[in-house]
Amino acid sequence: MGLEEFIDEQGGRSAQVLSRAGLTSGLYQSPNRHISLKHYINSMHEAALSTGNEHFGLWFGEQFEPEGLGLFGFHAMTSPDLRSAIEGMQEYFPVFQRNSLLQMEVKEGICQLEYRLLDGEIMDRRQDAELTLGMLNNVLKRAMGGHGSPLEIHFQHPALVDAQQHRQAFHCDIRFHQERNVILFRESCLDLPMPDAHQMLNNVTLGSIRELAGLVEQTLTTVQRAKSEIIALLPDGEASLDHVARRLNLSSRTLQRQLAAEKHSFKRLVDEVREEQAVCYLNYERLSVSEIAYRLGYSDVSAFTHAFMRWKDVSPSDWRMQ
Repeated sequence: MGLEEFIDEQGGRSAQVLSRAGLTSGLYQSPNRHISLKHYINSMHEAALSTGNEHFGLWFGEQFEPEGLGLFGFHAMTSPDLRSAIEGMQEYFPVFQRNSLLQMEVKEGICQLEYRLLDGEIMDRRQDAELTLGMLNNVLKRAMGGHGSPLEIHFQHPALVDAQQHRQAFHCDIRFHQERNVILFRESCLDLPMPDAHQMLNNVTLGSIRELAGLVEQTLTTVQRAKSEIIALLPDGEASLDHVARRLNLSSRTLQRQLAAEKHSFKRLVDEVREEQAVCYLNYERLSVSEIAYRLGYSDVSAFTHAFMRWKDVSPSDWRMQ
């Protein structure tokens, strides 16, 4: 809800933005209709380009009302307390957004609400992460009476743009280049009542969500799942076959066999991810070539430059200038 209006308010042309992303206008009028996650995330990038607002996803998420999430949002808002709201969102997140993960864990009195994309075909994840954590934060703010704020926000991506606006949007410490996309807040907040709690409406929305849940199929291939884990592990130099297999709860041999069935090898997969991520990062001028090499798990710039020349027949610096 509200995406087209927000694009137009920001000076963009919503119909053109959605068309370039592979979507059409007016989709919000059919809130239970499935659309491609990749196309939706692409619409955020196209909106940022069209409006000239590199923080488009951040501010769209910041102003977003949870009810705009349809059944998923109404079920959370009508829950008795924040704990129930988050538990419901966590359980039924695959109904709202496929090929993704929402989960919460509590450690030493601090809640960590994590959002993660599982589709490795989606490379530039910044707009989506900032949008989604903003939407989730608004659920927390509703329980806190609009005056509270999280303790910290963690993003997997590096600080690709000026981070001052992130602090203005979330009113807390923002940390980039972290292991996960996470909102941190105090465990005591879980007992806060939701101001719009309504047992009957909560039961009605739950019934409808469960009906939709029976129609949902996760469609990710092993290649897509493996690529997503490689993206997460590359910056720390841990994108090995064993590490990726462990994160997928597979043995290394099983992972190799499943990739071979999809006509891929693990080595080729790592190379593909590095190439696609390199092109993505070179669009952000704040990242130096040496930083990009580090993010892609290369030991030095020359190794990255050699690989990029093999992919594109041009150096990373020349590619960026072109």
